[in-house]
Amino acid sequence: MLLDFSTLSFVATLGIIAAVVGGIGGFGTGIILTAALAPLIGVKAVIPVLAVAGTIINAGRFWFYRHSLQRNTLALVLACALPCLVFGTWIYSVLDARAVGTVLGVVVIASIPARRYFNRRSMALGQTGLAIGSGVFGFATGLASGVGVIMVSLLLGTGLSGQAVLATDALISVALDLCKAALFQRLALLDGETFATGVVIGVATIPGSAVAAWLVNRMHAHLHVLFMEGLILTGGASLLWNSWR
Repeated sequence: MLLDFSTLSFVATLGIIAAVVGGIGGFGTGIILTAALAPLIGVKAVIPVLAVAGTIINAGRFWFYRHSLQRNTLALVLACALPCLVFGTWIYSVLDARAVGTVLGVVVIASIPARRYFNRRSMALGQTGLAIGSGVFGFATGLASGVGVIMVSLLLGTGLSGQAVLATDALISVALDLCKAALFQRLALLDGETFATGVVIGVATIPGSAVAAWLVNRMHAHLHVLFMEGLILTGGASLLWNSWR
């Protein structure tokens, strides 16, 4: 394990909370865990750990909303995102830790104005727009963690809502996380300790996904967004501070 038992227990507990937040809004789990893990294991190890953990986290989330999956949208997104993911992952593998931390921090903080930009315009994306956006999302996913806000915004822009967004986004994330984990293993960035740490964190979040499924229609959306934006700003600032201190 990359973490001792007490620290891993703390991160696993935080993962449950993060899974509740991500299960309700479709994003946020990666941002919270990235901010928590970066000072503990270093920014360079965060993305491989979360690639493993994210596969389990999003598989749990998908299970609870699986009946609302939009298969055509899923196929289009994956066809465009996966090739760009490979390129983004390669760039990540050659960056040093300070550059990775800076990129992560900027991406996390920038997700707030990005989300507001998409929501304010309420644009209805066609297939071309979704395809282009999916390519951008795939590249960003290979380079950083916590960029789920991009895909959620794209899916909302196509006219999907509620559990259809949550289910489709979750299965997209599972596929991309599996691909990232395989690429990290090939690039010698994913070893046994990293894999085991990711599995423990991922399994620990399953109860959080179950709670989120129960709460999904019981939480005021506006309060949730304000709460998430506070976490996002804190997490992004933490990443930048840990990278440059």
